[in-house]
Amino acid sequence: MRFRTKEEVRQYVWRKIAPLCDFPSPYGRIPNFREAKKACERIRELEEYKKAECVFSAPDSVLLRLREIALEDGKTLLAVLPRIKGFVVLREKVKPTIERLKLGKPADFSEIRGKVGIFAQGCVAVDIHGNRIGKGSGFGDREFQILKNEGVLAENAIFVVIAHDLQVFNDLSYLAEEHDAKADVILTPTRIIRVN
Repeated sequence: MRFRTKEEVRQYVWRKIAPLCDFPSPYGRIPNFREAKKACERIRELEEYKKAECVFSAPDSVLLRLREIALEDGKTLLAVLPRIKGFVVLREKVKPTIERLKLGKPADFSEIRGKVGIFAQGCVAVDIHGNRIGKGSGFGDREFQILKNEGVLAENAIFVVIAHDLQVFNDLSYLAEEHDAKADVILTPTRIIRVN
């Protein structure tokens, strides 16, 4: 299937995934699909995760279990508040919901410089080459650029995307733009896809 625009991809995915989602509705958002926990659990299978001191997560609901896992495993969690209203650090085993993230300690990038081994995002769609399509706000790409520019990402950091299998496409590269950050690994409820 070939789409003309990113928005066409979004509308297609939102329509298909809506019956598989919990609250809130996926339209206009990164879909919070029911099997997201299973996809997030796969993070523990990655060698890069095992070695990572610090994990970054976007605030999306689909990443909640991934944030919990990082804290359960004694890692430092770096998270961004919605709409990039600041970055926070959490170390205690709390349920890191969007509301709880706001209680995190404001991040001091000098303390975690070069320590973020996992950069995790949700998506609306992603292809097997790592081309990710978000909800259209551009926050994910900006978060990646900020952390890269601040020197927070480790030299061997990987970009991990959590997705339902129906969000994974063969090729969306023709819709990619120069500023789009590419994923290295896609975790779905049924598989781990390593991008070449």
